[in-house]
Amino acid sequence: MRSNWVIELSLLLVVCIWGTNFILMKWVFRELSPLAFNAVRMTVAALVLGALWAWRERDRLKMPLRDWGRFLLLGLLGNALYQALFVTGLDLTTSGVSSLLIGTIPLWAALLAVLLRWETITARTWLGIVIAFAGIVLVTLGTPARDQNHQILAKDPLLGNALTLLAALCWAGYTVLQKSVLERYSPLRISALGLLLGVPGLWAFASWEVHHQDWRMLSLEAWGVIFYAGLISIALAYLIWSWGVQRLGAARTAVFNNLVPVLTFALAFLFLGEPITPMQIVGGTVVLFGVFQTILTPANPREHHQ
Repeated sequence: MRSNWVIELSLLLVVCIWGTNFILMKWVFRELSPLAFNAVRMTVAALVLGALWAWRERDRLKMPLRDWGRFLLLGLLGNALYQALFVTGLDLTTSGVSSLLIGTIPLWAALLAVLLRWETITARTWLGIVIAFAGIVLVTLGTPARDQNHQILAKDPLLGNALTLLAALCWAGYTVLQKSVLERYSPLRISALGLLLGVPGLWAFASWEVHHQDWRMLSLEAWGVIFYAGLISIALAYLIWSWGVQRLGAARTAVFNNLVPVLTFALAFLFLGEPITPMQIVGGTVVLFGVFQTILTPANPREHHQ
């Protein structure tokens, strides 16, 4: 169908946006602290999506108090804790490895759904999870801290990879827990409120760095990255991604996310000089295969959650 081609091309655009975003963020960390950068770009995204939500759903803004509590939990998990762990991890490891580890979110979401007894998963999915975890180990062991000229590529790849995996777990929790509100509210409301309620928590993590950052010394390029990462990588990309989920389904849309690490590794090699080691190639291939196994095998909801 013609409309599906438009959606798929739009999702490929999102892949390019997100793949580029890892490179730009890694670059801007050279003159801007990670948490300060994230606090500002997430604030930009929150204001834009919050205004869009208030305009689109201005006749349906009221909610029960208990749902405000659920949105607060989602916001703190997905837009405060996740973001703090993600940017700190990215600062310590390489951009290519960071994008690959973030790409394992579907694995952890499947595991959390099982632990909460909301879904059961097949043996094939379990196999995909084990395979992907083995690939993560290979990628981590194969991540060099310095290049051939002994220039530092990653400040602390082991810690950075661990923090990035914790970030992936946080977003997986956000993904699973939001199912309880997706039945009653639009994806736009969930994302906008998650940002509006979660970003103040992110500022709590970032306040010291924001205060000590010399904002007058930032280059125009750095400000450009901040607004790109907030307006394009979060606000615009989210709207396109949600459109894809609604029209193509979550599993088919998730396949596009697996292209992001491939693009990020290539861009990091070309523009940041991050080498790609044989162990990373093998490990990355194993991770992507495991993720494909997981997202292409449908989970079975338990009867009492129907």
